Amino acid sequence: MTNKIRATFLLAAFICSHLLIRNLWGETWTETLLALDNHSYVLHSLARWLFIYGPFVFFTLYIFRDEPVLAVLGLNSDRKDCYLTSALLCCVPMTLGYAYLSTDLNLSIAAVITGSIYPALFEEIIFRAILFGLLFRVCKWGFIPAAITTSLIFGFGHLYQSHDVISALMLFAFMAVAGSWFAWLYCECAYSIWYPMWMHLFMNATYGIFGMSGDAMGEASANIFKGLTIVLSLVYVYWFIKKGKPRAVTKQRLWKS
Repeated sequence: MTNKIRATFLLAAFICSHLLIRNLWGETWTETLLALDNHSYVLHSLARWLFIYGPFVFFTLYIFRDEPVLAVLGLNSDRKDCYLTSALLCCVPMTLGYAYLSTDLNLSIAAVITGSIYPALFEEIIFRAILFGLLFRVCKWGFIPAAITTSLIFGFGHLYQSHDVISALMLFAFMAVAGSWFAWLYCECAYSIWYPMWMHLFMNATYGIFGMSGDAMGEASANIFKGLTIVLSLVYVYWFIKKGKPRAVTKQRLWKS
């Protein structure tokens, strides 16, 4: 099977899961799971993630069965602890800044699980490691086409956060930039999802705990501290590259890998 055919199957399978399988989720399951987890959404959200994207993951592992499983999932790394520590340090500006700006705290463990842990884990594995990673790393798409395609698909899943055409366009622009940033982190960290996943988790947790994000764009004053955190992540990865790691994203691989 050629890479073009595998890329077509990959995108078709993802769109099927992302747009069709989610419609098969029934209200009865929702009511049952919410009753079991006391309306915390901990069981409900986990079951919904697995229901929608589980078939896509298994199908992908089959058509890319010549690739190591951990590589497909982006979970291969011998620097997990280092990535965890680095992500924590990079998120210090957001934590301190949001703590200063916040007037309310949400310390719900269930909210952290459903709003931070689940999105970071599933979105980074499914969107970044599997969808983007296989298009760029295996199917030899360029970084820009792979990142933009993945980001646009991801943006469709967040359209509920927009209120009109302008906010929808801003949302897609934001998703394209954010998705490309996470994709770049994934590539330059030796195709390991751990660092972008920890960054995603801690940033989401900061949003949720300090209540600083009304939508995907965030609040203007809070974006200053978000920007500092992003800059620190770039500095960290460039330092990583300076230590001798070959660059994964080069000019030659921007449009065709």
